[in-house]
Amino acid sequence: MTDQQISAFISLLRFANQITPLEKDILDTWDALQKKPFDAETAQKQIISNNIHYPELLAALSIMPNVIQKPFCEVTQEDMVFNLHCQLTGLVAEEMGAQINGNHS
Repeated sequence: MTDQQISAFISLLRFANQITPLEKDILDTWDALQKKPFDAETAQKQIISNNIHYPELLAALSIMPNVIQKPFCEVTQEDMVFNLHCQLTGLVAEEMGAQINGNHS
């Protein structure tokens, strides 16, 4: 999924009258990525929230070949941005799949 596709999907969500919890998490993850300057505390909270709400996504991201597990005190801003971007891509894919299959939560 390209950044342009994700951006277009975010734009659609922003105009929705009602959003699901998954859609809210998508928007919150997007917002954490877009903060300028980058806010590590917001990013950390969103990463943890996504990990709790979507353990299947956490498991999938944990086994990616370019993911290195490290203590949070050693996580860099680049690591957080990478993690948030991967989470965002996974959440958008999940939501788009649910909409296509008619399983919108």
